[in-house]
Amino acid sequence: MRTKIVSIILAVIMIFSCLPLAYAQGTAPELYTVYGDGMLLEQNKTTFISGTGTPGDEISLTLYDGDTAIFESEAAVNASGEFSVPVNAPAGGYKEYKIVLQVNGNEFKALNNIVFGELWLASGQSNMQYPLGQAKYGLEMCTASQKLSKWLRVLYVPGIPEYNGSAELVPAEPQRNIPGACWLDGENPAIYGISAVAYFFAEELAQNIDVPVGIINVPLGGTTIATWLSREAIESDPVVKNALVSRDTYIDKNSWNESDIYVYHDMAANYNLKMEGIKDFSISGMIWYQGESDIGWNDDEYAAAFDLMQKTYSELFNYQGGLLPVIYTQLASFYYDNDNTNFLNRNIAFTEMQKDEADSRAVVSIYDVPLTYIPAAGSIHPECKKEVGERMAFAAQGLVYNQHSSYSAATVKSAEIKNSSLYVTLNNVGDGLKAKGSVLNGFAVCGDDGIYVQANAEIVSSDTVRVWNDDIKSPVSASYAYYTNNGNANLYATKNGELALPVSIFVTDESVGTHYWIDNPWTNCSTDKIWHIQGDTYSGNYPTWEGKDADISFSNDGLNIKKNSELSKFSVNPILTYEDGIETKSFYDVDCDYTDYGTMSFYVKNSSQNDITLKGVRFYVNAVSWYAPEVDGTRTPQAVIPADGAWHKITLNLNRIYLNGNEGGIGYTNERLDTVREIEFVFDSKSDEDAELTLDNITFTPSSEDVKADFTPEIKNIDNVLELISAIFVNIIGLIVGIFR
Repeated sequence: MRTKIVSIILAVIMIFSCLPLAYAQGTAPELYTVYGDGMLLEQNKTTFISGTGTPGDEISLTLYDGDTAIFESEAAVNASGEFSVPVNAPAGGYKEYKIVLQVNGNEFKALNNIVFGELWLASGQSNMQYPLGQAKYGLEMCTASQKLSKWLRVLYVPGIPEYNGSAELVPAEPQRNIPGACWLDGENPAIYGISAVAYFFAEELAQNIDVPVGIINVPLGGTTIATWLSREAIESDPVVKNALVSRDTYIDKNSWNESDIYVYHDMAANYNLKMEGIKDFSISGMIWYQGESDIGWNDDEYAAAFDLMQKTYSELFNYQGGLLPVIYTQLASFYYDNDNTNFLNRNIAFTEMQKDEADSRAVVSIYDVPLTYIPAAGSIHPECKKEVGERMAFAAQGLVYNQHSSYSAATVKSAEIKNSSLYVTLNNVGDGLKAKGSVLNGFAVCGDDGIYVQANAEIVSSDTVRVWNDDIKSPVSASYAYYTNNGNANLYATKNGELALPVSIFVTDESVGTHYWIDNPWTNCSTDKIWHIQGDTYSGNYPTWEGKDADISFSNDGLNIKKNSELSKFSVNPILTYEDGIETKSFYDVDCDYTDYGTMSFYVKNSSQNDITLKGVRFYVNAVSWYAPEVDGTRTPQAVIPADGAWHKITLNLNRIYLNGNEGGIGYTNERLDTVREIEFVFDSKSDEDAELTLDNITFTPSSEDVKADFTPEIKNIDNVLELISAIFVNIIGLIVGIFR
């Protein structure tokens, strides 16, 4: 009897001990890493839960609402050892579910705290990757260990996932599994490592559509758009492929070396590491912040790559009903090239790309967002991401959720020239155009010479702006915010009377343009500081003006100047340079070239008891040499400003300028003003008493005629021996030149 019992026990032991051996002969089922507790799945759509197992095994899935099974499905493991079992999602809401998976009737995985809502893909380069814990507002929350919403769900994908156990290798083929991927909720401290833009997008969107919003977080800093495209897609598009070939960045499949692929630059690298691994999720759309690394591509090439990405991602995620919605942002201001027009034109091209697929794309403008940054991140990475994410959410509310019809940045619809003005009509204005502030800024206008000058602007109807400059009688084109430092521009579309998206930068006629106006807020005489884009070390807020022997302040009237010394002379100057060690350098984003301008005008008011003399406006071309333009028609750079408390307009002729103010010498032309380093307004009060002036509305106009150096000085204006000698010499030279003219 005892022997029989022992035999039974041994038999049972053998049976159970053989079970692991049976599975060892096959493959125990495993889910890919992108599935886990706390994940969010797209509501009212089908998502596939995928993994690996033994070919022929049956995988079943049950979705539970509490203890009640509300959905069941099954699928077999295919010959390649992979399975994908569907989940038909219920409507989203603030409820957690459970998913149980079985193999051949035996449970092998339970996924808890599952939420249904709206799931979005967030991708791009460093400004999308920029972490919440380092961003403005996010840093404060992180420092305070603030828990975020438990309903926020994020699939965090490592920037560079391991492949074959190494982050140094990049596969030639797309990978189905992503090592290190995991789901986070808002209460997990690791949430502060996700994209700040994506977080603020999800938070704003969730509040407005009232369901949980999830993010698939897959950006990587420094990456080109080609790294996010599959080889198959690139091979199918001649424009994109030729762009890579022409730049010697196309990599033939046979030449792919896993240990020699640059994940930030090489085609298909990020696609192969990440994108196939997330393809079984249903998503609502994609937010995209990228382009800094592709400034060197021409606009048509980048547009083709963007088209290709949207098309292939629509197929990848099995998006039904058209193209996958993509919401993307223009690029933040940064100094990319010598004149920065590549950056400006790319932002305009972004609006044209949106128009090509207006039903599935929205672009937001961000030139007004502060450019403050932390040194560790560098100035190409502004810390203000909240505005970017919220604007993307606003666009999503219109594009995807039909909450409003104007969901993309306003662009030019038409431009009409009438009565010496340009009337620019815009689309996507929402409830109508509105200025942030009392005066519209950021506009310029040009005649047929293509030389732009600052312009006046006013909103004349809900969708139309009148743009003009009294000195440009026959305008041809207008521009808005078309300069690197365009944070001064302030025209917006509205919703319910509130400011919505800023109007996109534009040029109404791109066929003309030889000298674009570089916005100089100092000319408005109303701004005390301006942000200069000057690399990681010197970018920042700088004063617009400074006084020498004078105190300055700003009011609605303009720049107020008060002499503060016993000296009779005092001066003010806009700050156009900065100190780099022992070297003085001009800011990149100021205009140093005044050769296309014929006049400079400004208004001045003397509130003193005595007349004040403008001794001259000095244009310094180096540390010691300067030119003073004549006051128009006077043959002298000086003018008397009467003490009458009234505004007086002074116009300077930039085609008659005197070296170091020597009006007894040659009157040079504006060709000498090609590298202006400083502009100084010098005044003389002729007494020790206080002197008070107000300066306002400095403007420039283009040269209207070809001129030459003038050799005919006015003897009556000579006020020292040096100028007398110079005048005699110049008259002799003038006679000689006249003979050969």
